[in-house]
Amino acid sequence: MSFTNPVALLLLFIIPLVIYLGWPRQRFRRTRDITSTTLRVIIVALVVLALAGVQVSQSANKLAVVFLVDVSDSLGTEVEEAQIEYVRESLQAMGPDDVAGVVVFGADPRTERSVNAVRELAALQSQPVTSNTDLAQAIRHGIALFPNDAARRLVILSDGRPTIGDTSAAVQQAAAVGVEISFVAFAREPGPEVQVTDLSVPGNVTAGQSFDLSLSIEAEAATAATVTILDAGTIIQRQDVQLQQGTNNYTLTLPGSSAGFKDFRVQVDPADGDSFYQNNQLSTFTQIIGPPRALLVSMDDAEVQNLIPALEEAGVTVDRATPAELPIGLAPLAQYDTVIMANVPATELSNSRMEALDSYVRDLGGGLVFIGGPDSYAPGGYFRTPLEDTLPVEMQIRDQQRLPQLTIVYVIDRSGSMGAINPNNVANIELAKEAIIRSIDLLQPTDRAGVVSFDTVGYWIAELQPVLDRVGLQRLVATLRASGGTDILAGMRLVANNIVNDPSPRKHIILLTDGGASPNNLVELAGTLNSESEVTTSVIAIGQGSAPFLGEMASAGGGNYHVVDLVESIPTIFTQETVLASRSYIIEESFVPVLTANSPILDGIQSAPPLLGYVATSPKQTAQVILRGPEPFSDPLLASWQYGLGRAVAFTSDASSRWGANWVGWSDFSRFWSQAVRWTITEGASNNLESRVQMQGKQARLIVDARDDNGDFLNGLDLQASIVNPALESSRLVLRQVAPGRYEALFTPDSEGAYFLGISGQGTNQQVRQTTGWVMSYSQEYDVRANNADINLLNDIASITDGRDMSDDPSLPFVHNLVARNAFTPLWPWLLLVALLLLPLDIAIRRLIITRSDLARARAAVGRLRPTPAPSEATSERMSTLIDAKQRGRQRTEGQPSTASALRTSRERRREQRDTTEDTSAPQSQGEKPRYQPQSRPATPDKSGANVAGELLKTRRKRDQDN
Repeated sequence: MSFTNPVALLLLFIIPLVIYLGWPRQRFRRTRDITSTTLRVIIVALVVLALAGVQVSQSANKLAVVFLVDVSDSLGTEVEEAQIEYVRESLQAMGPDDVAGVVVFGADPRTERSVNAVRELAALQSQPVTSNTDLAQAIRHGIALFPNDAARRLVILSDGRPTIGDTSAAVQQAAAVGVEISFVAFAREPGPEVQVTDLSVPGNVTAGQSFDLSLSIEAEAATAATVTILDAGTIIQRQDVQLQQGTNNYTLTLPGSSAGFKDFRVQVDPADGDSFYQNNQLSTFTQIIGPPRALLVSMDDAEVQNLIPALEEAGVTVDRATPAELPIGLAPLAQYDTVIMANVPATELSNSRMEALDSYVRDLGGGLVFIGGPDSYAPGGYFRTPLEDTLPVEMQIRDQQRLPQLTIVYVIDRSGSMGAINPNNVANIELAKEAIIRSIDLLQPTDRAGVVSFDTVGYWIAELQPVLDRVGLQRLVATLRASGGTDILAGMRLVANNIVNDPSPRKHIILLTDGGASPNNLVELAGTLNSESEVTTSVIAIGQGSAPFLGEMASAGGGNYHVVDLVESIPTIFTQETVLASRSYIIEESFVPVLTANSPILDGIQSAPPLLGYVATSPKQTAQVILRGPEPFSDPLLASWQYGLGRAVAFTSDASSRWGANWVGWSDFSRFWSQAVRWTITEGASNNLESRVQMQGKQARLIVDARDDNGDFLNGLDLQASIVNPALESSRLVLRQVAPGRYEALFTPDSEGAYFLGISGQGTNQQVRQTTGWVMSYSQEYDVRANNADINLLNDIASITDGRDMSDDPSLPFVHNLVARNAFTPLWPWLLLVALLLLPLDIAIRRLIITRSDLARARAAVGRLRPTPAPSEATSERMSTLIDAKQRGRQRTEGQPSTASALRTSRERRREQRDTTEDTSAPQSQGEKPRYQPQSRPATPDKSGANVAGELLKTRRKRDQDN
């Protein structure tokens, strides 16, 4: 017997107190109190023993074996089959009381089979992450599966090459709990594997200076291969090479370039293929130091012809790009200090480009200058896009009073072709529904909207109604389904019959179709609606092969014609059309900007000439509005804010002669734009920070050393880091100071590839910033230089835990050469059960009083319930005697009158007695007075029969009352 919590036995000292409190104080209760106290002592003792965890032990000749099967990529499927076969043969050697379990592992362990006595093993079903090998977690997971009543053994089936985890600590833990670890070594068969082992460039390069890119490739056999080098995703060199067996080194001299952050990637494609594609590429980064560099994006040269010379005059290097040329990834954007967008509509930008630009500002600390025009902000379709989040202004006008009532009807083609799946795996009809929902969100509650769909006929999905219940209206839109043919005229006629009588001053139709239809009467109908009812019609055609009459229809209807190649831009076009239909967002009049706040952007500028127009927006709550438009609306004209690690500036007028004719010849034109651009470039001493990333198992540690210009430690900085993974998902880290001038933070990289790090912070009169990169290389799992099993590590593990190599015989895992473990059976549940059963008895003894009469009644009740006993032998003898007496009496009466005459005589006597009684009791005559007749004294009751029973009942009741 043993105790799991022996400290609880100290509670037994409560027993003397229980005895003292329960000792009898009155003589007549002595027996009752002694019995109750005894029960209480027993109950307390049982509870204390249960709390102490009393248990009994017994020796058990039982062996539990858990197989740890390594299924990481370094072994391959051929080795996995051999591992399974070994386990199956071992299970056949199990003893009658033995049990076994199976754990498969790679970067994480999974229980393939719980510990049981079954001797069969099916094919492996668990699928752990195979890009790494974490032997430590597998060992801990296996230990957790063992039962307590068996000797325990782990058998590792692996190449003994863990890539993550602290294997040594896990082995020590197994040894401490008495678990033996044995092993069976497996290894991948060597093959013609090609691996990029190193790629390096200088960390910092001066702008215009050439530098070398060094590359090392390891080949297990001579083979032909193609080597491709990419700069920010653009191929700068591709060459066919003949790789020799062993290490192949190459050096490429790259020409100097302008300032910025550059990333390089090398990819090797063996002619004959190899086992692992993961180790065929590597990436690296370099920082080119030079003057500020800006990327200027525009569609028309006229928008920037005055802006470019102004920026170059201020010493800013400007690169031009169209919206289609705007980089998608962060690496090419990181080459620039800021990005300038000049009157670019959202319809020309894919959602992925806008997301990349948003992340560039927020996470990498880049700058953004957004210049207006008729195709920008809300008229450009930026409502509810990623760039609306980036800018300091909202696209929607909050003042509903300045917007006229608008009636808009969406006419949607629901033919079967609209169910086609686009490259983003979304059906066109689903994009149409998203477009309508986004457009409805831009409407005011006083506006009216309706939805019509058509195939071979037209249907009202949602009748024309005020936009009061947006959710209900959007729910009706969600019912759209693609099916049937295409009859545009059916849908347009259905709309025309209703919209002409609508009371709104602005009425607009948006037609979306992807297929051809009969042009009969369509152009005429759109023209009639426009000329007679002031209803405008815009057409959105999906695909370049749209019918020519669709453009004619939009022209006749006074609307816009959009040919959509990138279907994901359809929601943006819908919002753009909604804004244009209101005719309230573009303000074209001469006005003088009103200064409302001081900013470095206007340093040295005392006044500004008039502007001729701008786009109405609403400022965000934390934005700084520097210039405003004319009264009464005072819309923001120039606004700025800090967005994440970067900065953004919104200028709602333009930089061309359209609205800025008075500005392009202004003497401070160059100063204004250079200061606006430079404000978005977060100035910071990048040379004050040195950062690096170190892998520690599954986690990575970001280490930043901060020093001032004199080399002294910078302490007390408030440092933050934004990390963007290869999938452009960002996360924020707060770095904590761990030593003089050193700051650290941990993060978990979830995929291989290039990570971008934006580090910024400030201290006392000190601001620092750095943008850098880090490459999470492929796992050591794919290092072909280590393709043999690490027998030394496996032997060390086995020696620490008294294990051995079991490769020779599959029956060795179930050899009973371990010390038998005792099986412990806990008794606390039974002790608590007995204590619970005794508790009511204790209460009954203390609270219930039972008298002798109660006991007598109980005995009587039990007696009534007892069945009547069968007649005994003595009773049978008495019955025989009575029967004999009856026979003798019958013989004595022989010769006397018959029974019938005797009965007749008896009957006559009773009749005479009754007559005499009636005469005596007859009523007296009226003249006679009644005479008193004393009542005769009642006769003494007969002691037999019912009278005797009554006397007994009276006597019993009297005795009960006395008690």
